[in-house]
Amino acid sequence: MRAYAEVTRDVAALVAAVRTEDLALPTPCAGWTVRQLLGHMVWENLMATSIAEGTPRTDHTADHLGDDHRAAFADSVDAARTAFTGSGMLHRTYGPYEAPGAMIVQQVVVELLAHGWDLARATGAPTGLAPETAAETLAAARRIYGAAPRTEGSSFAPERPAPPGASATDRLAAFLGRDPA
Repeated sequence: MRAYAEVTRDVAALVAAVRTEDLALPTPCAGWTVRQLLGHMVWENLMATSIAEGTPRTDHTADHLGDDHRAAFADSVDAARTAFTGSGMLHRTYGPYEAPGAMIVQQVVVELLAHGWDLARATGAPTGLAPETAAETLAAARRIYGAAPRTEGSSFAPERPAPPGASATDRLAAFLGRDPA
């Protein structure tokens, strides 16, 4: 939960700085605007919450932001935090493959940190998010997604090199196929 708290702290600050006119900006996620990226981030929190509650969502393409992207993100973080700590999720398994709840939470942390990096790049903010957690999140991403198919335009593009001295968040972005240069 520490990693989730640290990542959402830094990403929430980025989300709070997004102006209405920024919502149409392109992001490093091919074909996504800032609004679409934020909607996906909110959905990730809501999906994890719904898994913890035993009713996985199927509304990935719905509008999860409404008229207030800041409130939508904050509310989704609060719901996920409550689900993670109040449902016993970290100590249970889910689905036909019995995925550990702790791994689902790790996946959400990876998603939010990677997409937080995307948001920072899109809005011109610094990308060194959650420095206390970024290195362990990169290690988790390597475990979770290391064998995932990597093609241009898919969820994970081929890994890119990170420049010397890159932050762990920039190295995570490079691992997931973004260009941190």
